[in-house]
Amino acid sequence: MLFKLPNVPTEKNLIDHAFSRAGKEAAKIMSAKGKRDAKIRNANLARIRTASAIIEGDLNAVIKQFPSYELLPDFYRKLLDIKINKDTYKKNLGALQWALKKTRQLSKDSLKAARNDRDEAKRFFGRTASVIKQISGELDQLVEIKRTLVNFPLMEDAKTLVVAGYPNVGKSTFVKTLTGSKVKIAAYPFTTQNLLVGHKMMKYERVQIVDSPGLLERPNERRNPIERQAMLAIQELADAVLFIVDPAQELESQLSLLKEIRSLFGNIHVVINKADVAQARDMDAAEKAF
Repeated sequence: MLFKLPNVPTEKNLIDHAFSRAGKEAAKIMSAKGKRDAKIRNANLARIRTASAIIEGDLNAVIKQFPSYELLPDFYRKLLDIKINKDTYKKNLGALQWALKKTRQLSKDSLKAARNDRDEAKRFFGRTASVIKQISGELDQLVEIKRTLVNFPLMEDAKTLVVAGYPNVGKSTFVKTLTGSKVKIAAYPFTTQNLLVGHKMMKYERVQIVDSPGLLERPNERRNPIERQAMLAIQELADAVLFIVDPAQELESQLSLLKEIRSLFGNIHVVINKADVAQARDMDAAEKAF
């Protein structure tokens, strides 16, 4: 796994957890021996400190442990921008940073006021709940962003073969057979929606094999995020590209795609797949075209 990320709480879970723990800490103080007025004051201070500590701790964990966009390697920055969008990513983390600072300030002010005001803890809870409510959407988005980040491929500093081609030409079957890696295989286009990695020892050298999503022959600006991952892998990772052709699919479009990739990257090897099931005339046509 590339990133080890913390739990991202929802608004409700964060508030419930913080306020519940605060109530338990206050209950311990109220059940101990001592003067009632002093216990009430100390219990209110404990409510504020405990709730603030939990909220600050959970928010800070997300801010610190989610990767900084600027510090990511170039490939991962580009992949993040394809799958998430860097502005959305930064905006969500920035909202949590604002809430963290706001909670700290509210805690500082309320701890001072609570020494002489029994109702300050309740007011602190209300103000803090309002702050967390304002970042509810960002927390929900970060839950989804976490799911995306944990599926980022772990790329090694090794020779890399990127397997590319039209959708459903047999790329994943090839990678699975060659490397034994677990990849999803199905008889419909765009089954592979992420970059998937396997490895194979070849002449005493560990080679990284990247199964890329299917590409269609169309302008790059019209390609969807799934396709753009494949182009990113070719341009940023590949030492060599294996271009797989399906003789039963339209050959002209596959040939146009191959020409585009050749204009971007030189070390390309072409194979015609599905010889065991393709009709002879389709195989002949593919061999002549490629």
